[in-house]
Amino acid sequence: MNWNLARGLVYLACLAASGLAMAGLADFDLVTGSFDLRPFNLYTLTGTAGGVVSSALASVALWRGWGRK
Repeated sequence: MNWNLARGLVYLACLAASGLAMAGLADFDLVTGSFDLRPFNLYTLTGTAGGVVSSALASVALWRGWGRK
């Protein structure tokens, strides 16, 4: 196993968990080390994610020059 990859994945997971906690979507208990994700509306998440992903892809396409001949 590539230990650098494993360590990087743990760092990314911790970054995502702290981001969720700062956004108010999760709770972290420092004493016990437990991470609790709050309930969320899946329909709202997919509706919002669709707009964000499409805007991100459009920005990448513009930056990379896709669509030009």
